Amino acid sequence: MAQAYNITYRSKTSFKVCYNKTRTHATGLWNAENAWVSSLPLLIIQLLSILLLSHILAYLLKRLRQPRIVANILAGVLLGPSVFSIPKIVGVTITPFDSIITLETMANLGLVYHVFMIGLDFEIRPVVRAGTKAISIAVAGVAFAIPAGWLLHTYVLFRDFEIVRDKSNLKNVAYGPIFWGIILAGTNFADLTQILADFKLLHSEVGRLALSGAIISDVSSWFLFLVVMAILGDGKLYTVLLTLGFIAFCVFLLRPALARAMSCTTKDDSYSDAQICCILFGIVLCGLITDACGGHSIVGPFMLGAIMPKGMHFKQMFKDCVGKFVKSLFMPLFYLVIGVRFNSFWLFGDFNQQLKTESNVAQLVGVIILAFGAKSVGTFIAALFNKMTVRDSLVLGILMNTKGLLALIILSSSLDLKALDNQTYGVMLVAVWAMTVSVGPFLALFCKSTKSSTLKQHRSIRSVGAETELRILACTHTASNASGIISLIEASNPSSKSPIHVLAVKLVELTDHNAAMLIVHDACHKTGADGNTKLQSDFSCNAFENYARKRENVSVQSLTAVSAYSTMHEDICNIADEKDVNFIIIPFRMQTTIDGVPDDRYDPLLSEISKKVTENAKCSVGLFVDCGLVTSRITDFQNASMESHKYAMFFIGGPDDREALAYAWRMAGHPRVNLTVVRFTPSKEAWEESSHSGKEYTAYENIRQQKQLDDACIDEFKLKSMNEPSIVLCEKLANNLEEIIKIVNTMEGQYQLYIVGRGHDGCSPITLPSFESIRTNKLGTLGETLASSSLLGSTSLLIMQ
Repeated sequence: MAQAYNITYRSKTSFKVCYNKTRTHATGLWNAENAWVSSLPLLIIQLLSILLLSHILAYLLKRLRQPRIVANILAGVLLGPSVFSIPKIVGVTITPFDSIITLETMANLGLVYHVFMIGLDFEIRPVVRAGTKAISIAVAGVAFAIPAGWLLHTYVLFRDFEIVRDKSNLKNVAYGPIFWGIILAGTNFADLTQILADFKLLHSEVGRLALSGAIISDVSSWFLFLVVMAILGDGKLYTVLLTLGFIAFCVFLLRPALARAMSCTTKDDSYSDAQICCILFGIVLCGLITDACGGHSIVGPFMLGAIMPKGMHFKQMFKDCVGKFVKSLFMPLFYLVIGVRFNSFWLFGDFNQQLKTESNVAQLVGVIILAFGAKSVGTFIAALFNKMTVRDSLVLGILMNTKGLLALIILSSSLDLKALDNQTYGVMLVAVWAMTVSVGPFLALFCKSTKSSTLKQHRSIRSVGAETELRILACTHTASNASGIISLIEASNPSSKSPIHVLAVKLVELTDHNAAMLIVHDACHKTGADGNTKLQSDFSCNAFENYARKRENVSVQSLTAVSAYSTMHEDICNIADEKDVNFIIIPFRMQTTIDGVPDDRYDPLLSEISKKVTENAKCSVGLFVDCGLVTSRITDFQNASMESHKYAMFFIGGPDDREALAYAWRMAGHPRVNLTVVRFTPSKEAWEESSHSGKEYTAYENIRQQKQLDDACIDEFKLKSMNEPSIVLCEKLANNLEEIIKIVNTMEGQYQLYIVGRGHDGCSPITLPSFESIRTNKLGTLGETLASSSLLGSTSLLIMQ
């Protein structure tokens, strides 16, 4: 059997050749004379080549803050006919003509499954609930990009497009400008998320608007793409009606049937292998149906994914079972196909004087530059009309130029539909790659040049006046963290004169599309038209919102910090700076007890994040070791019969202890809190020993200065609490850590919460012989000793810095 194929030669004109399509060998790989002529070994070599090269390029380009799509496209192009298939360079090609059919078949199969997962992540709610600002900016970008793509294709690239259209053998060449416009209109959500995370802009107003706008742009591009594909099908009206009928069937009939079937066959959120197999079969079947209707094979899988039940467990399960396999093995072949279809010899067209399709370098560069500016200009103008600053408008316009997989799908499909030829395909591929590459450098330039030169003052609890709002940032990683922190916030005594505003931040690792969608949901929940509508989620932020609804003088704003674990502390500190937070609360557990017994509640993520937050935060930080802190019911606070809660604050000396005392004083104002402050003071012998211990003069003077500040703070506390029967202040002699622990031992089981400062190094003679530098541990010497010992029992611990 022979197969015709178009190839090019030095003249850059095309002609047809025939080759034998049968390439299998019964002798196998090891007995074959040449493994390159056997289909399966060649496919394996192609897969290994694209995997190896794409990973190497991704590693190198990651330092330049480039998204993964940049490396994937470049790897495909380098393995295509432009570079490695030139015999003079490597002597052999890994993409011979007779392997293209097998390669494209596997790539398209992977694309079908990948598009199903795109549909699985698709949600119309962010589009419906997006604020007018996000909608107007996204619509303006699309409205500018589509006409700009049409103009670039028609009047900039060619000397005379009318002649090209009339003489071309492509039946749908007239639709090429429309596809260019649709490609320019899109913004890739996944790669945009990674760029925003790298520049720590996910939680900024620009970042949230960019994410919302990207979703709206993607939905618009998908819709226009599907419509144009249906129109280009054979029969046109027949194809459009069948495609629309299939979509209506999926939405109104198949969707409820799937929901009912999965609810009846699923127990305890556990999905069987048979269910997975049925879904995999259904994906291919839907692709076959839409292809038979005259549309594209990706329409069916996308619709099937969009109508699947949106349970988070199902989505995660399917991605764990199938998604990683498709993304790691099938999709690299798709990027290789993209590169194989690109040939640098075709960028300047076919030098056929009759067609007049040749273009010069100036035209090619002009197309790329104008393509970059098409959506940027529309977004920039719309942002200015929405009263954004010039800098933010420009940054937003640059961000919206991020392209990705959707652009490649449209580009490849338009070549299959004969709407684009080799030249227009190659030029737009270069433009897509260049636009995405340039986003990172431009963003780095503008963000670096516009950083505020003013340093924010350190914010603390002591700086909060008696009639000033206290702003707390509460970090949670699991739902179990929320209850104890809520109890701690309630004990902070919110009042009409000094209310509390809580920023409930859920810490989520940036891994995929779902994580970034949480930020979009935050933005929709904040700016959506229906303010009473709650997002259905199992995150702990809902517990804070429920608490605020029942408690007066407390307001809650739920946020999601989506970032890599290694840089999540930067998001926390940035949010704290942006929102003028006074106090950050982070849950904490020790890895082992003092006896070496592992603590099953230990969270290595929060442990490392808390260490970095305490090193970088410009406000007070509280590390909260929750051992079951419970406050009275909110509705019973004024009930005199309710039992009071006993808290103890241990004061040694230093700025951290003074901050802890200020927080304890605020707690003491709560009607159900009894506070005991224990000040540990050294004996005269300890003072004399410290003065003759050989320490540097500056260190000794620092201790004396800290003692003066401590005495002033304690005197002020005595004055304010002298008429408060719920507050007790006592002083205990202690010359070292061991004596402090003995005193604390006598208090075991009497208090629900201990409050201590983190750093004591060089603040008191007590700390000289036994306290190490706070850099050697996360909680400070006293805090870490208490947290890892059996002294706590059911007593919670708050370490203040």
